[in-house]
Amino acid sequence: MNAFKDLGAALIARGKPVKVFFRNDDGGWADDQLQALCEDFANLALPIDIAVIPGALSVPSIKLIDSLINSGERFAIHQHGYTHTNNQREGRSCEFGSDRNYEQQHADIAEGQKILADAFGSNVSPIFTPPWNRCTSDTVAVLESLGIEYLSRIVDSDPIANTVPELPVTIDWLKKRKGVKLNEAELIGYICGQFERDDDVIGVMLHHEHMDEDNRARFGEFIKTLRESRMVSFHSMTNLAFQEQSR
Repeated sequence: MNAFKDLGAALIARGKPVKVFFRNDDGGWADDQLQALCEDFANLALPIDIAVIPGALSVPSIKLIDSLINSGERFAIHQHGYTHTNNQREGRSCEFGSDRNYEQQHADIAEGQKILADAFGSNVSPIFTPPWNRCTSDTVAVLESLGIEYLSRIVDSDPIANTVPELPVTIDWLKKRKGVKLNEAELIGYICGQFERDDDVIGVMLHHEHMDEDNRARFGEFIKTLRESRMVSFHSMTNLAFQEQSR
């Protein structure tokens, strides 16, 4: 029995195509779990974009990520902050928040960009995912100055003065409410609600370090349901960005 049958019904009711991409955050952490998730994606023949924390990279994680991006076109990488450190003295966690000015943010993002370029060369996509999906208008100005062409946060993030196009994620696969992870029924209801939106593109945010074998099996059921729908096509973030630029 497919636990995601309600999603199948929601996709039929949707009545319009939707492009889906997958963004997995925190590359550089938990290499074994990253490898397991990427093996699943290879077996599923799906593209996945890995948001890599420059300051978290070790020699083993560089070797793993390099092997992934050189194994075919299914794996792409881009920058995920600098060290994934909370720099806010008060309020919600944020690496590039109001407590960091333009110069401080520029120094960190530029150093992170250099680390990724040294490790992976031209294989780094010009996309920036801020840790915790939060940043400021100063961050956007830094991205422009460094030639980073796209920002990826989560939908309905706090508005900022933004001159950089966004590729937002819509679904948090590990969604919590009041600090408690959704149960299966709640998760399916939440996902169905996101596919009921009128969006042409839906991004799914993953965190490999929190996905055990059971969770990845549930994710496989989710993918099976999407694949059974004629409404869904799968894309990488980079390809979607290129499609937007070519319009």
